[in-house]
Amino acid sequence: AWATVLDSSSTVGTTLGLALASASVGLLWSVAWLEISPRRWQHTCRPLWLLPLVLPSVVWGVGLYSLALQWRLEGQWLGLLIAHAVMVLPYTLLALEPAYSAVDPRQWAVVASLGHGRWRYWLRIKWPLLRAALASAWAVGFAVSVAQYLPTLYVGAGRFATVTTEAVTLAAGSQRSLMSAYAALQMLLPIAAFALAAWLGRPRRFEKIAPMKATP
Repeated sequence: AWATVLDSSSTVGTTLGLALASASVGLLWSVAWLEISPRRWQHTCRPLWLLPLVLPSVVWGVGLYSLALQWRLEGQWLGLLIAHAVMVLPYTLLALEPAYSAVDPRQWAVVASLGHGRWRYWLRIKWPLLRAALASAWAVGFAVSVAQYLPTLYVGAGRFATVTTEAVTLAAGSQRSLMSAYAALQMLLPIAAFALAAWLGRPRRFEKIAPMKATP
């Protein structure tokens, strides 16, 4: 069964490509939204981006399929990426927003008083401090993308096979060993993403400097 899974490199490659791309798009959009939009907009629009967490996935699958038909993206990789990114975005925002709210805004005032701009503040201070939260939000988006079934089936028009679609398809058959292998792979991929996030978000270690000996 595992040999069969390893032979289907296109299925694993499609799953990894969609998960990596959609998680990255969701993370970039979340960071841009939290950095640029005013707090009033964030509180006003919160119910909108929380809708994918409340409504049934069938509703979103049919809606995304209708949009894909209108935009002529049915059965295309770009349309499938957009569908996955829409489903990933609420989770990345939900995972990242508390960390952003905990950042002290006085840090930017100190940086600005020293004559530095926004980009230097983001690259040298804020984002390094939020490294663990950014990595965790990306891993959450990766796991959500791997688990998508209906958007992949509808928007992809059955042309793209992922680990999840294969596992669900095999669940109705008699090949239990192959189904179990795909289900285990469906679990191992998010575990690998969270392990990578834990490694990237590990705290910095500073070497201890030996005390200088006093000269006689």
